[in-house]
Amino acid sequence: MHWEYSQSTGILTFDGAKVVKGYAGRGAAKNQPDMEHLVGFGPIPKGEYEIKSPRQSSRTGPYVLPLVPVGHNALGRSSFQIHGDSISNPGSASSGCIIVGREIREKIWNSGARKLVVIP
Repeated sequence: MHWEYSQSTGILTFDGAKVVKGYAGRGAAKNQPDMEHLVGFGPIPKGEYEIKSPRQSSRTGPYVLPLVPVGHNALGRSSFQIHGDSISNPGSASSGCIIVGREIREKIWNSGARKLVVIP
């Protein structure tokens, strides 16, 4: 069992079942797989990631799930997470990270599955 995130649709699935629609990327690069190489703008690059334990971030908020690339270098990009949206400006919180609500982030961690596969 693993989590899967689609760069183009923003849909997050678990074991093949849709869980939620989120987003990754900023501005015109949001949910655009062909822009995954753009640092600070494109969505999280495709590939496998390990989901690390939740933490508090002064920049991205509570219950953040860090993501570590497995078997690739994420096109030289780094610091990917699954975190919450901006309260003051919804839809603008991502510089490439996957954005979903806290309830979903808790569900991800509590599932016990630590593998995320990002697909186009």
